[in-house]
Amino acid sequence: MLTNILNYEGYFAEFGSDESEDAFLGLVIGFNDVLYFYGRCVDELKSEFRNSINEYISWCREEGEEPEKTWSGKMTLRPTDAQRRRYLVAAAAQKKSVSAWMLETLDRESAAIVDTVPQSGCAR
Repeated sequence: MLTNILNYEGYFAEFGSDESEDAFLGLVIGFNDVLYFYGRCVDELKSEFRNSINEYISWCREEGEEPEKTWSGKMTLRPTDAQRRRYLVAAAAQKKSVSAWMLETLDRESAAIVDTVPQSGCAR
């Protein structure tokens, strides 16, 4: 499966090509801190991703902070009226609240993607 997601030590990053720099640009996703990394080729990109995570963890230790692994906050969804009706009917058909049905559906669908992202490269 083709993906533009990297995984290392439970941290995830998305990446794309930066035509102006003739390189790949990556961004660690899923938490509030901002970590970018670059690579001229895929192997260099993966290496820089690992380095960024390792440096982030080291920095957190030096500062006495717990490294963040997950984004925290509320999620706001803005479904259309038609989507809202479908969600309500689907949840009712399964005898669940819309919230419980959405969480179950989002969990199932996201796990199907996240669980297929391989670890990026070798150990530190």
